[in-house]
Amino acid sequence: MKKNMLLILWLGLASLLPAMEFMKLSEIKPGMEGEGKTIFKGSTIETFKFKVLGILDKFVSDKNMIVAELFAPELLDGGVIEGMSGSPAYIDGKLIGSVSYGLSNFSRKPIAGITPIEDILQTSAYSAPTASVEISDIKIDFSKENVKRVAEAIRNQLLSRMNSSPVRDMLPIKLFSSSRGLRPEAVAMLQDVFVPLQDHSIGKDVGKKKLNEELFTVRPADAVSIPLIRGDAMYAATGTVTHVDGKKAYIFGHPFFNLGTVDFPLHRAEIISVVPSYERSFKLAVTRNMVGAVQQDRFSGVQAELGKTPYMIPLKIFLKNRNKVFNLELVSHPLLTPALTYMSLLSALLAEYQEYGFQSITVSGKIFIENEDNVVLNDLFSGTAAFDEFSTLVMTINYFLMNSKEKNVKIQKMDFEISGRETIKKAELENVLVDKNAYLPEEPIAIRMFLKNEKGDNFEEQVSIKTPSLKPGSIFYLMAADAVEVTEFDTKFIKTVYFPNKLNALIRAINNIRKNNRIYLKIFVPAQGIFINGFEYPYLPSSMSNVLFFNSISKDQANMQISTIAEYQYEIPTVVSGKKIFKLTVKERKNES
Repeated sequence: MKKNMLLILWLGLASLLPAMEFMKLSEIKPGMEGEGKTIFKGSTIETFKFKVLGILDKFVSDKNMIVAELFAPELLDGGVIEGMSGSPAYIDGKLIGSVSYGLSNFSRKPIAGITPIEDILQTSAYSAPTASVEISDIKIDFSKENVKRVAEAIRNQLLSRMNSSPVRDMLPIKLFSSSRGLRPEAVAMLQDVFVPLQDHSIGKDVGKKKLNEELFTVRPADAVSIPLIRGDAMYAATGTVTHVDGKKAYIFGHPFFNLGTVDFPLHRAEIISVVPSYERSFKLAVTRNMVGAVQQDRFSGVQAELGKTPYMIPLKIFLKNRNKVFNLELVSHPLLTPALTYMSLLSALLAEYQEYGFQSITVSGKIFIENEDNVVLNDLFSGTAAFDEFSTLVMTINYFLMNSKEKNVKIQKMDFEISGRETIKKAELENVLVDKNAYLPEEPIAIRMFLKNEKGDNFEEQVSIKTPSLKPGSIFYLMAADAVEVTEFDTKFIKTVYFPNKLNALIRAINNIRKNNRIYLKIFVPAQGIFINGFEYPYLPSSMSNVLFFNSISKDQANMQISTIAEYQYEIPTVVSGKKIFKLTVKERKNES
């Protein structure tokens, strides 16, 4: 009902908008004067003057830029205001483009770059699907070091897309980031993308306002926001509408992230005030109600469709021992969703647990994927970096999932239940004992594991596993170790940069991520074989081995020095570290009389 009402109200007002005339770039000459429109406070559109200084030819290969000086009292103290991106500029009542670029130095003189309207209108001509990020050179590795590398790769990609400009001293005017309910530490990875985070929570979107047409449409020079996170917390970027043509709205005059075809929400925004600064003046804004969906994010601007509803990913974070639930929605995109998941999880944990000194979290979570198995996470994280370690891991998982080579992944929802403890939960595996050195095939191996916790207290765990069914006299090895040690051991003896091409294989690899609160018992033997597409092939006939080794440079296969016969996991109530390896023998079974 609300969706239909939005569309009806929008159609009623859209029919009253007059047709807009455009002035071509070829008609614009240095010295010409004009008038721009923007909002400096509230929702009242105000005007400013400008004078054309010249045309920057070939700003990129097929695009030019209009360079102008702006004149307004609000611009005297700090130059071009960040948040003005998209402010329409007119000469003789004709739209020439939008104020979209500014000088990157500390100049107080408001010199701006105006994106020509011809280029802005071209953003609606694209229809190609969103391109995934190329990650084939990243190994499926969830070690802390690799997870950090992936996090840095995501941030660098976002920064390079937003801050790119062919001219060093003329950069896109930064969009203003407004938030509600997010910690600054959590959004630090985007701190260089937008104007520094400002936390504002002023009223509800529509709740206390009379339902009318003005709430559900936008005009040129109106302030609008693109919320990347919304719900119990909000993170949005604010700019200005350049032009409205029927159901199409053109905003910013420069890229958001230059992501191509997208599906993001578009909301109205309200300007609180302008903050002047010698370095960079900016607008304070709050996000209001939704008016449509962003469809194109291109070099010359962003195009939205009014009245359209975007697809959002629900994220539920239940902090069990605080009895608090965060219900959020994230935009769905291969590059942004991973980063936003990280920001949401870390912010919730910092807000609720940090002040109480919680340093261990037990996590149970699921990522629901359309027409595929769910990703399941059950683990314990402990230490001063526990919150970041968990949040970064989930970011990496989503990054791999949403950039699958095989197909586009649709995440239906994400649910996490988290319990925090105000203590460190860690233990060192100090010693491991087995009852003997030789065993019959399938005979139980009694294993005693001696550990010391973070307080220096000793405790013991006991477990029994079966001896492998190998020929008498065979040598095999038993390793008892934590997740990191086992993973590093495998990496050393099975050297590969294999990345699963099939989505189900990728999900299986993610669900098999070794956990922090497990002691892994691995039985292996020396073996010459080949690791292909995630599976071991030991003891191959020489004829077949020679054929397969011919393609040994392939990233999908590698030489093996060991073969895993069995791997078990034993859960303990702490994060564990340590490793012990035993060399054992299979003995011959004597005939019984």
